[in-house]
Amino acid sequence: MNSMPLMIDLTDKHIVIVGGGQVATRRATTLITYCPNVHIVSPSLTPALHTLVTEGRITWNEKAFEPSDLEGAYLVVVATNEPEVNTQVKESLPKGVLLNHAADAQAGDVTFPSILQRGRLTMSVSTNGASPKLGAQIISTLSDMYDERYDTYIEFLYQSRQRIKALPIEPSEKQNLLQQILSETYLNEDKQREFMRWLQSQV
Repeated sequence: MNSMPLMIDLTDKHIVIVGGGQVATRRATTLITYCPNVHIVSPSLTPALHTLVTEGRITWNEKAFEPSDLEGAYLVVVATNEPEVNTQVKESLPKGVLLNHAADAQAGDVTFPSILQRGRLTMSVSTNGASPKLGAQIISTLSDMYDERYDTYIEFLYQSRQRIKALPIEPSEKQNLLQQILSETYLNEDKQREFMRWLQSQV
């Protein structure tokens, strides 16, 4: 399996998860952060999935899988503990629809990486199904390196970049400013505010 990492906008996509157990719960919990249209097909659900249904964050068909359940799907996640059902889902997959096979990464074309998000900053680690635990361990290490300060710092970098691009100065000077704010000094929110005030004074 030779997977290329991509960032995909799932905002308007329809995602179907077949299965209602712990693995389906983990997949749904990840997906609802990025997509408001997650649908579960399963005779039963974990308490956590029941809560998501009650809150209106996912939808649910309380039934056994049928091929028609995949109509309109952009991504299908098969996460049951029944090999026959998993095989049926894969064989029923409409042409062009992406598949994540939770029990066998090689059987699908999408894997779920371990993810760390700090505001606009997203970091992900994948072992292509070899060891999800290692991926989680690496993300834990990155979480310590890029702590909560990066939530505001990344937003500061974004806002600063927009203002610097608009300054009536030479391109080389803009690049120098963009390089300057990569200093750890600007992890400090007081320094961020000080720099933003200076930028505003240059307009």
